[in-house]
Amino acid sequence: MSDNKVLLEEEIKDLICRIPEVMSCKVKLGDNNQIEDIYVLCTVGKNVKQLVRDIQSAVSARFNLELDYKVISVAQIDENHSKDSRLKISSIGMVNMENNIKATVALDDEGKIYEGSSIKVKSVTNKYKAVAEATIMAIEAFIDANSMFYLEGIERIRFAGIDVFLCAIGYTYKNNENLLIGSSVIKTDENEAVVKSVLDALNRLISKMV
Repeated sequence: MSDNKVLLEEEIKDLICRIPEVMSCKVKLGDNNQIEDIYVLCTVGKNVKQLVRDIQSAVSARFNLELDYKVISVAQIDENHSKDSRLKISSIGMVNMENNIKATVALDDEGKIYEGSSIKVKSVTNKYKAVAEATIMAIEAFIDANSMFYLEGIERIRFAGIDVFLCAIGYTYKNNENLLIGSSVIKTDENEAVVKSVLDALNRLISKMV
């Protein structure tokens, strides 16, 4: 990706994040700097249709770019209300693909399945990363907000005589980069512990998702 494209993505993101009630934003540009996708996280009090119009107007006025409403995806959370996360692990799959490994994670929400997958070059560390990223994608499917979170790191550590997975999940909140930390004790299944560490990191935030 060119430096100009990255800079433009950041400028558009910064503009959108200044719109009232917008908490987080991710912008994806395609060829010729055409906007392909905009993912927005906002508070429940904001009317979604009005927010989309505000985004279109702001981008048009600032960058002289016509923006199709279909490229804008909006997810809402209630910052004043939360409930226990309903997501449970349904299945975790690992597939060897020559030099790569593919992880697939399925999460269950009262019988409805949300799935994510990730492919990495084979290595022990990348196996953990693939499972963690697949979990993030499954969570994003649940909240209907693609590319909102990213894996900053996942490590297996030994603490107080027990083996633990520690993960860091990044996201942008009110135009600031933030990290959420999650952990899970390894009991019998490493992959399950990785998934649980990601859920632990994101549980409080996703429990507010509408």
